[in-house]
Amino acid sequence: MDQWPGSGSRRRHEQPSPLMINEAVWTQWAPRYRAQFFNSLSGPRQVGLLTSLSHEGIANAAVFSQTLHVSANPPQLGFLFRPLTDEHQGLRYCRAQKAFGFHLLAGQLFEARQLHQCSAKYPEGQSELDSVGLSWQSFERIRAPRITSALVAYGLRLDEEHLLANGSVLVVGSVIEVHLTPSLTVEENGFVPMPQDHFTAQGLDTYLHSRTVAQLPYAEVNAPLLKP
Repeated sequence: MDQWPGSGSRRRHEQPSPLMINEAVWTQWAPRYRAQFFNSLSGPRQVGLLTSLSHEGIANAAVFSQTLHVSANPPQLGFLFRPLTDEHQGLRYCRAQKAFGFHLLAGQLFEARQLHQCSAKYPEGQSELDSVGLSWQSFERIRAPRITSALVAYGLRLDEEHLLANGSVLVVGSVIEVHLTPSLTVEENGFVPMPQDHFTAQGLDTYLHSRTVAQLPYAEVNAPLLKP
């Protein structure tokens, strides 16, 4: 692949300048390369498994890192489904049941492989959760699978769908119930710190652990910044 402007070698001691990449450059890239570039460029994101249940009771699971916090009152989360195909089992099941689950996971290499393997294109009728060895049972108030080993398991009701210009669908779900693993603590102010082995993801296939740098007070205008 050709280099883009600014990516060549620089003279020693020369102050490096930011790379400038524009549409004329990335339209020449191979589609898979371009997808990896822009997916990874936004950095680590929350990642988890979205679960749904077929009419036959088969547990479906899909890896999701395109999520957002919509509201705390009422509690709602958003999930971005990529442009739809007939094989998008998860969204079909979510629509049919009007419910789904979302799970945050933790662990090491084996658990990361379990999580990632759920992105494989399993045929309809084969459960991703059963195939990778993740135990599940039903949520109490909605019809969706709950992964029993999850750090956090959200049970959600499908409330809204918004079709975007590129064909993606933003699904908004209202949180009906939440299950927390016993190792998690809820602080006096309601904050729930995540453990360091909690998974985040960068790009399409890279899984990371998170680390707390600081927990800071409410920001006030003109407050002094203390340098280390």
